[in-house]
Amino acid sequence: MITIKEIAEKAGVSPGTVDRVLHNRGRVSKENEERIRRIAEENGYVPNLLARRLQQGRRLVFGVLIPGPKTEYGYWEQIVDGIEEARKEIEALDASIIYSFFDRYSQKSFLESGEELFSKGVSAYIVAPILADGMRELSASHPDIPYAFIDSSLPDLKPLYDFAQDPIVAGHTGARLMCLSKKELSCVITMQTHKGAFNGEMRAAAFNEAFSRYSSGTKIISIYADSPEEIERKLLDSVPSDNSSFGVFIVNDQASLVCAALENIKAEERANVIGFDLSAANRKYLSAGKIFAVIGQRPRAQGHDAVMALYNHFILSSERDGDLSAPVDIYIKENIPESDHWL
Repeated sequence: MITIKEIAEKAGVSPGTVDRVLHNRGRVSKENEERIRRIAEENGYVPNLLARRLQQGRRLVFGVLIPGPKTEYGYWEQIVDGIEEARKEIEALDASIIYSFFDRYSQKSFLESGEELFSKGVSAYIVAPILADGMRELSASHPDIPYAFIDSSLPDLKPLYDFAQDPIVAGHTGARLMCLSKKELSCVITMQTHKGAFNGEMRAAAFNEAFSRYSSGTKIISIYADSPEEIERKLLDSVPSDNSSFGVFIVNDQASLVCAALENIKAEERANVIGFDLSAANRKYLSAGKIFAVIGQRPRAQGHDAVMALYNHFILSSERDGDLSAPVDIYIKENIPESDHWL
């Protein structure tokens, strides 16, 4: 039986192009599509994934290396939901998924959790590289085990796939949204909660750069706060004392904490809050009009698609092709999706 690689060689295209045609994924010229389908039909191509896996003689095991799903207000739980959807699709085809969770504040925890996956013989792993030095060390110590990034990226590393949202695009989007505020803002507060987090730092820098261009006369205040108590204290120190309106751009899923702190200091009516990810808590504040906008990055889709991309890489010899960045979704009070399925 002819393989995808052999079809690609005969058609003069990449295996990834053949994969898209044979599995109706689109984005292929009509000429290439017709040639690929003709070659496949003439050579008796049959997509029997299970038989192919069994011929290779071993079960695929994919590792998942992320913070615990119950941490950070439901964001990682959404990623796990997407991974579990993919599990249902691949387990019947002789593949499995194992998890190892780490403390995002501890490089030691990250490295130990990674080694736990490797000790179980993973074929590849999906990882959130939020501890940059730890990720560099882990990939260097196991260079032969491929990996896929979710949630964030590291520009100096080369994962097999990268499903993270572009932080610069996200930051620029936040700046544009802030300019749509009906309130006249006397200042904007850019808030990060994890020092050294590549994604957060890039989003904050991109937001500040873009907003300073769009609204050059508005003061920008950059702060770090890593607990509800510190968020409240830093906001109390930063919000204008003259009763004027202000904006808050928080680079992650903790916009609900910002809203709660603003309520405590009696400043919620003056604030224009923009954050990330439609968690249950953020959904509540967005519905109530306390959050102006939420930027989504489809955590469920990231988890699901990372698993399926690795699976197709091993089974179909699919190659990375094109930009896999998670889209920048914008949610406002009027367009909140009813089901988390769409996140």
